[in-house]
Amino acid sequence: MASIVQRETSFCVRWQAGRAGRRQCCTFRGPSADTALAAKQLAESRRHRITSSEVYATLDPKHVTPPPVSGSQNLRDWVERWLTVKIDVAASTHAEYARLLRHHVISDLGDLHVDQISRFDHLDPWKAGLSRKLSAATVHKHWAVLSMVMRDAVPYLRPDNPLERPQGHRGNGLPRLTPYQACFLTTEEAQILLTACPDQVHGLIQAALGTGMRLGELLGLRVGAVRHSGKATTVHVEQTLLNNGRFDVPKTAASRRSITLTSSLTELFSRLIHRRRPSELVFPAPNHGPWNANNLRSRFWYPAITAAQTCPDHPAPLQSGSRKAVASSCDCATYLYQRPRFHDLRHSHVAFLIDAGWDFYAIQKRLGHASIKTTFDIYGHLLPYGDEQHLADLELRLPTAAEPPRTQLVVRS
Repeated sequence: MASIVQRETSFCVRWQAGRAGRRQCCTFRGPSADTALAAKQLAESRRHRITSSEVYATLDPKHVTPPPVSGSQNLRDWVERWLTVKIDVAASTHAEYARLLRHHVISDLGDLHVDQISRFDHLDPWKAGLSRKLSAATVHKHWAVLSMVMRDAVPYLRPDNPLERPQGHRGNGLPRLTPYQACFLTTEEAQILLTACPDQVHGLIQAALGTGMRLGELLGLRVGAVRHSGKATTVHVEQTLLNNGRFDVPKTAASRRSITLTSSLTELFSRLIHRRRPSELVFPAPNHGPWNANNLRSRFWYPAITAAQTCPDHPAPLQSGSRKAVASSCDCATYLYQRPRFHDLRHSHVAFLIDAGWDFYAIQKRLGHASIKTTFDIYGHLLPYGDEQHLADLELRLPTAAEPPRTQLVVRS
C-alpha cells in the first residue's frame, strides 16, 4: 500500500514497484496534498507496479522528462547483460543459469522486447511448450531463473515482473512436482549391495554408507584431508568434484565439515591412503585421475545394482532383444528388492544414525546442512514417534473393549 509523508513544504509518496521491485518515491511541492493523493491512488490502481517516472509523467509532466521507450532492449541482450553482472553466485551455479537461459529462454523468447513480454501472450504458451518436452522440475528451474532475470529489469525496463505469482492465485500454474521417494537401505540390503559391487567402487560405496558424504565430496577427497588425532580419525570435507570435472570449494559454509569415522571405516581409509601423497585423490578413477560421475554410474553403479537385484537361485530371464537382465521376482531374501540411486546411500546413512540414537543436531552437522529444518524435513519421518513404554501407557488410558449387548429377537404374532 502506498503511503504519504508530509514534510515542511512538500508531500512524499512512497510505494514498492511489485513485490520484488525497488521502492519508489515521488515528491510534490505545494500547500495542498491533492497531487500527492492522486499519485497514491494511481500507484494503488496499478497494484504498485508503476515507476516514479511514470507517475511524474502522468500527473506532473513538467517535473521530469518521460523515460525513453525501451523497445530497443530485447530479452536476448538483457539476458547476456544479466549474466555478465551476475557475480554473487558460485561458478557452477552461474554456468547452470547460462545453460538454462541460452537453451530454452533465448531460443524461444529472445527476440521479444523486455517491456512487451506478457504472461497471457508469451509466458503461458512458453511454459506449456516446455512441459511437453521437459520434466516438471526442469520447468520449475527455467521459470525461477527467468523470474530472477525479469525481476532485475524492474523498474528500468518495465514496471513489473510478469513471472510473479498473480495476486489472489495460489501458484503460477506450473506443472505439479512429484517429490522423489528416498530409498533407505537396511543393514542387510546394504550388505547385499556391497557384495555385488566390483572392486573399483567397493571402497567408495562403503565410505558413502559410513559417512553420508555426497558423491562429489567423495570424489574430490584428498589424502591430506584424512587425519588421525589420538584415537579418532576424521575426514575433512574441503572440496568437491563438479560435474564438469573441475574441483571447487563446497557450495555452502556448512558443507565444510569434519566427519569422525568408525573403526571399520578407519581401517578402510588407512588402507586407501597408505604410502600415498597428500595431494592424491582417495578415490581415483582406474586411470588414476578424477572420476567422471556419469561414467562411474554407467560402468559400475548400475551394473552393481542389477547384480544386487538378481537372486542367485532364481535369476530372471533376459529381455528379448536386450542383454540387460531384469530384477528377480521370487520371495528370497538374498537379493535387493529396491533400486537406489547413489545419493540414497546418504539417506541410508542417516537412517543408520537415527536407529543408533543420534540426535538431529549431530546429524545436521555430520551431513553439512545449513539448517536443522532441512534435516527434519527430509528425515523427520524416520523418528520413532511413540516407543514401547509410551504405547503401554496409552493402552492403560484406552477404554476396554466390551462385548456388544445381545439383542433378543421378539416375534410378534
